[in-house]
Amino acid sequence: MQMGHAIHDSFFRQLFDQSNDLIHSTNLEHIFTYVSPSSTTLLNRSPEELLGKLCYSYIHEEDALRFQQSLDQLIQDEKPFDQQYRYIRKDGSTLWLQSKASLIVMDHIPVGVGFISRDMTHYKAMEENLTQLAYYDSLTGLPNRRLFNDRYVQSLLSAKRYNRKLAILYLDLDNFKLVNDHYGHSVGDGLLKTISARLLHCVRDPDTVCRLGGDEFVILLQQFEHLEDIKKVTQRIHDAINNRFVIQHNEISISCSMGAAYFPQDGLDGNELLDIADAAMYQAKKNSKNYLQL
Repeated sequence: MQMGHAIHDSFFRQLFDQSNDLIHSTNLEHIFTYVSPSSTTLLNRSPEELLGKLCYSYIHEEDALRFQQSLDQLIQDEKPFDQQYRYIRKDGSTLWLQSKASLIVMDHIPVGVGFISRDMTHYKAMEENLTQLAYYDSLTGLPNRRLFNDRYVQSLLSAKRYNRKLAILYLDLDNFKLVNDHYGHSVGDGLLKTISARLLHCVRDPDTVCRLGGDEFVILLQQFEHLEDIKKVTQRIHDAINNRFVIQHNEISISCSMGAAYFPQDGLDGNELLDIADAAMYQAKKNSKNYLQL
């Protein structure tokens, strides 16, 4: 029987040692007691470097506490956990790992925790790319209409719940078509990217600048007290856009027309506010361009 157990243990140790996934175990104090050789290539650290250390020593600081709490919960409740987290390799690069952990029990007594961990970095990159495509404008990197709508709905709910103010600015570049016709679409795209960067510098962290498409932008302004605060933002936007641009050695001057709508003064419904801001922007175009219509 003892020889059978020895063969059994030897067989599984060979499986662990030859695995491409990371297999490791800890005691109940979260200290590494076994680390498979795959750690050398996967984690950029040898098993000898890890043995005797806390298992979350090299986990990203933003994920380490969550991992530690989940491990404590596992030991207490004896329920397996499955978690994704970032690991900092020796060269400073970041690796995404997915770890499945279970309690190791001998003679009905918990003695440690066993982990099987897999490299998820490639899948995380694909996930981020898909998110970028779904929610961000491919040219400017700004939030697109879909992400704007999500943030707008949440901001409107918050404004109603906490009696806060909110504003929508619709912005359209004046005579942008002439830029494309005269300089070409490459210069036009460069101008849109530069304008987007300038718009981001005109707003605060809680605000959202979105490109709807073409030369139309919409800006969501939150947590302001007075109408004058919004006028200061619009003035910064006008100043930023009215400054001359240099795109591919071409000096370009352009202006914009804006329309603004406010919650709760102009409307309580989300679509109503957007429609009012849109209509105000078109009225600004009719008035004289390079104009703000409230």
